[in-house]
Amino acid sequence: MKVYPHYLLRPQLRGEGAVYDLLSRIGDDSGFAVHSVNLPEHEYKRWAEADFVLVRRDGLILLEVKGGTVTLAGREWRYENARGQAIVSSEGPAKQAITAAVALEKMLGSHLGRKVRCRWGVVFPLCRFSKAIAELPPSRLADDSICNDPAQFSEWLRRIPFDRHPPDEFSLSDEDVDAIRSILVPEFSATATLGLAVRSAEQQIVSLTSQQFAVLECLQSNPRLTLSGGAGTGKTELAALCARAEKAAGRKPAIVTPESPLSAALTRKMKEFGVPVVSRSLPVGTDTLIVDEGQDYANPAAMTALFDQLPGGLSGGRWRWFMDPNLQFVGTPPDSQCLAALTANSTSFILNRNVRSTKEIVSTIQAILDADVGISQIDGFGIRVEFHDVTAEDEAETARRLIMSFVEEGVPPRDIAVLGAGDGEGPVCRALLSSLRTVLKRASPSAEWSGYGVVSAINAFRGLEAKVVVLVDLDRLCTNTRGDAELYIGMSRASAALHLLVSQAVRSYLGEISRAGYIGKGT
Repeated sequence: MKVYPHYLLRPQLRGEGAVYDLLSRIGDDSGFAVHSVNLPEHEYKRWAEADFVLVRRDGLILLEVKGGTVTLAGREWRYENARGQAIVSSEGPAKQAITAAVALEKMLGSHLGRKVRCRWGVVFPLCRFSKAIAELPPSRLADDSICNDPAQFSEWLRRIPFDRHPPDEFSLSDEDVDAIRSILVPEFSATATLGLAVRSAEQQIVSLTSQQFAVLECLQSNPRLTLSGGAGTGKTELAALCARAEKAAGRKPAIVTPESPLSAALTRKMKEFGVPVVSRSLPVGTDTLIVDEGQDYANPAAMTALFDQLPGGLSGGRWRWFMDPNLQFVGTPPDSQCLAALTANSTSFILNRNVRSTKEIVSTIQAILDADVGISQIDGFGIRVEFHDVTAEDEAETARRLIMSFVEEGVPPRDIAVLGAGDGEGPVCRALLSSLRTVLKRASPSAEWSGYGVVSAINAFRGLEAKVVVLVDLDRLCTNTRGDAELYIGMSRASAALHLLVSQAVRSYLGEISRAGYIGKGT
């Protein structure tokens, strides 16, 4: 059976790995399975996921997988991994599977316009579970006695009960299978977003777009890829996922990205997968180069230095180059001849779906800077980008009151980023760090800011994001392409709300670079 994606998303989870392998060995060309499906219609969780969903002619099957040792004492379930770490829960795996199956039925039913039924089962692939309980009968449970034999596992899948409904209510036509494939495959859980500058170990699930999925599907057949997309189109997440796919295929990838809080976050993220993150020199043995923020390396000196270290080089090596075609560069703009060389020696993709910012933020960036940051499907509920008129004397106090109003309205401080022009050491940044010490902290490449909002230079925050972004000290912007680039980076960090504090001089500058009449009166 074909399993999507074509590599294990969470290789550290041995239970899921065992089930992935079992499904891959089932001889069923008419159906497919998807690993880790997002379920936005879950009954009581903000989001949930199904470990595996099987789509076959005899219907849908949802599998809840529990790795390690599983025990039940009274009403408490205990799930213990190989390192002895345990999770104790009063919610049993059967209930988890049932609620996930209902959520899957709702999600697919809303897409297909008709009722879709789903069977469910629970898999304990790494332990023997002999305790008889009514909520989890043998017909619903496959422990290691069944999972040790692919033929027995396949037969167990076939015999999972259809509940009170006749089997023909579950059956799917070839057209149904294809339609469900188009719905589920682009929506599998991909990776944890880096979010607000590695503020904590919290992981937020993101969904791959159809374009991103297409990139992953073509990795094997395309040794060289150039991928372009505006800020917020998911380049860093996709670069990380590409690196994991290359590693899973037995290669030795390395991610190259400029030193920044983003690179520090990416380093920690990729450590568990054994993928190094560097800024210049490739580790010995690297056979696959993955460049994030590639616009910073698109100059003769940097490209020569990188490709001289890669077996096969520019024309014959294995590489993936992610870059922003807009203004998001630090230092000098990309060299046109270097960009042409990358394109000439690779297959090119353009990512044009914005997966970070609301429609309101995207449209504002496009209107002011004429920058293509993709098409957003994220509803901002009418929360528009705000421009606040300030003077040098009152900007710091205006910013302080604005930030405290966010906190009073229930915005967690960790979701707020104050980004200053220049080096981030302007008078407003300094004043806020002094007056809001319990709310804001200075950003640094090596620190985590759990629970706090951050104050950072705009350029240092490139590649990162925050739900609420406040741009300050904008009088320190250069009034040339460098200033345009810095403004683009700052505005595109926001996912939900964006505020700019502008003096009369800054408003005039914005008016010069924006489309006529876009920026109106101050708020």
